[in-house]
Amino acid sequence: MNDNLLEQAVRSALRNEPFVDVERIVITVQNGVAKLAGEVDTRTQKLAVRYKAQCVGGVSDVVDELDVRTPHRVEQRVDDIQTGVMNALFWDAAVPTERISARCEKGWVTLTGEVERPYQRSSAEADARKIRGVIGVTNDIKVSPGVAAARSGEGGEIRPAQH
Repeated sequence: MNDNLLEQAVRSALRNEPFVDVERIVITVQNGVAKLAGEVDTRTQKLAVRYKAQCVGGVSDVVDELDVRTPHRVEQRVDDIQTGVMNALFWDAAVPTERISARCEKGWVTLTGEVERPYQRSSAEADARKIRGVIGVTNDIKVSPGVAAARSGEGGEIRPAQH
């Protein structure tokens, strides 16, 4: 497939992505390498655009020069975003919210804290990414098996039931 047809195929694939404004993205293809430039609103959109382009048959590589732009309204709602993230974490039974904190700056959320299991770390990040206004997430949550037992003073020892 020639480069012009590949460019059209990539553009068509991106038009099928519901949350992406393809008019804000410049697509060029040279020797099978798709170059994406322009801007999107979130890191999730950026990843989706890159993935869609990579999935087009004939595209050998993708050069991602997309910028994530912080909408003006997001800068004014940092506290709302942070509260939204903490609420989402609170309602996720897999996430021990008492050991996690979230900080938000210009729509970028940083998660910190300590959990026992990798799935808890992943769940917290997934929850944060779903909040409106979140541009991206830095997940600095540490996985430390046994952290809950150590903090509760139980030390992980097994005791007989008290009847």
